[in-house]
Amino acid sequence: MKETMRAVLFYAPKEIRIEEVPLPRPGPGEVLIKIGAALTCGTDFKAYRQGHKVMLASTPSLFGHEMSGTIMAAGAGVENFRAGQRVVAGNSAPCEACYFCAHGQSQLCDNLKLHNGAYAEYNLIPAHIVRRNLYVLEGHVNFTEAALAEPLACAIHAVEMLGVRAGESVAILGAGSMSLLLIQALAARRAQVIVVGRNLEHLKNAQAAGAHSVVSALESDPVAEVRRVTEGRGADCVFEAVGKTETWQMSLDLVRKGGRVCLFGGCASGTMVPLDAHRIHYSQISLHGVFHHTPRYFKAAVELIASGQIKASLLVPESIRLDDLPSYFELKHRQSNPKAAVIP
Repeated sequence: MKETMRAVLFYAPKEIRIEEVPLPRPGPGEVLIKIGAALTCGTDFKAYRQGHKVMLASTPSLFGHEMSGTIMAAGAGVENFRAGQRVVAGNSAPCEACYFCAHGQSQLCDNLKLHNGAYAEYNLIPAHIVRRNLYVLEGHVNFTEAALAEPLACAIHAVEMLGVRAGESVAILGAGSMSLLLIQALAARRAQVIVVGRNLEHLKNAQAAGAHSVVSALESDPVAEVRRVTEGRGADCVFEAVGKTETWQMSLDLVRKGGRVCLFGGCASGTMVPLDAHRIHYSQISLHGVFHHTPRYFKAAVELIASGQIKASLLVPESIRLDDLPSYFELKHRQSNPKAAVIP
């Protein structure tokens, strides 16, 4: 095996470079994978623009976190995986020892370490992820589809957190990539999905992904339209998938009395959102913050992808070479965080 590999390194906001770096060798419990596909992600675009104090705590840092590939070598003590297997890796795994892990909230693990390095020829998967969050792919699942498991796991987590049931009406604010994943996770629950967005092309994709109706916020009043579709009540559940003050506020206007709201889109640290406390209290509205995923949700995502129910082509419409990634981020970072498959 060669001594070096090509990898994208993050140095500072809007400064990433592709370089030759030493090829890592797997230690005890670790596996080395050759990347089959890595996906660009809204979180990575945000980190590109402004840095990330957790994912990119020290620089230069390897970059990218949605990946699948083929095991090239396994370290001592690895029993369940071997060279030649096609796998998808989570970007974290819980410690299983802290308070939150012991209480069934491992997504909030005190020792959660986010793993990077998808934008490279190879990636060294740490032992704790090999042990808890690495999965062998079925033969018909391609690498691009498989790499969707991480964001899909986040969507499945949100859908389960709200306990969405078959036949319930669900409004999604936003029509980007995460919205498309939420739609398909909700379709697996046989929910009736309404998507509110501003980009007409994105709304067409939402319909193709399985939304029962779409609402253009530029052409009509979203609150009136959602209430019309839901016989005046409002939606049983609302997923805010934008991460802006005004859409967090709108989510309360879209939900029915006794309904549930998932605040899925993250806002910047320190953001304050004025909410109608009277409506939350007297209409008995439940608000849920949802963060990240767990091995259980990641496994569910891998299984849903393998079932053929996820339309990967809608989510990942293009592919680029690893060498083109720095220029792609420079060109696209002001847009609505498009998804592309990065093929080394």
